[in-house]
Amino acid sequence: MISDTTPEMEQLLLAMRRKQTSGQRMSNALELCELVRSLEIGVLRIKSPGVDEIALRFNLAEKRHGLIIARQMFGVRVMTA
Repeated sequence: MISDTTPEMEQLLLAMRRKQTSGQRMSNALELCELVRSLEIGVLRIKSPGVDEIALRFNLAEKRHGLIIARQMFGVRVMTA
């Protein structure tokens, strides 16, 4: 994998991570998840300007989990064939 991080900086970052508690590592992971979610919502806003927040969240759930699961998550009755 190509990296733009120098080996020295990578070692420093690794040492800092090793000093973190499990709670700090979990907090960092959750922050990254929220960052990704925000970026995905931003892309959906650009693709669908004027769409309300609930529709954006539904579209994100559909993208991540599929239509059937998204409908179940948002309380939309699932139609079966």
